[in-house]
Amino acid sequence: MFGDKSVEFLNAQMDRLNIPEDQRDAFSKNMYDFSRQVRNIESDNDPMRVPGIEGNTAKGVYQFTDDSVTTGKNRMANMGFDTEHIEGIGSNPQEWSDEQADDMFLANFFAQSGSDRYITDIGRGNVDARKDAYYQFHHTNPDEATRRRVDKEMLVDNVVSEQGADAF
Repeated sequence: MFGDKSVEFLNAQMDRLNIPEDQRDAFSKNMYDFSRQVRNIESDNDPMRVPGIEGNTAKGVYQFTDDSVTTGKNRMANMGFDTEHIEGIGSNPQEWSDEQADDMFLANFFAQSGSDRYITDIGRGNVDARKDAYYQFHHTNPDEATRRRVDKEMLVDNVVSEQGADAF
């Protein structure tokens, strides 16, 4: 599961989104699984992965670019992560711990305008919401190979818990 800082952040977000206590374990598990799917799509969960495309600075498990590292840290600050934790995250995503990478991913995702609807649907176990959120908030210009990876990774069988339309 997520590290302590990530869990603390998710708990605050579940409070903000009014996720009922009895559905928080499933919500957290679905968010964790979504994050792992994104890691696998982006890098095969390999922190040393780089795309090998000239001019593309993406790297690390979530493939943050050099420019997006600063954006991610600003979003972490705006979303309530403590300054000391943010300052401990270096500029090279290949050197981040799993928790640092997850915190950057979560803050970046949750901070974006319009993401709440996708987040609650992902928390319910909605596979289409995972795909839509990935394309809207993480990889906004995917090539055909990336689309195939998304379709392979984000299968209904890979979803832990479907909460249903009436959940939160």
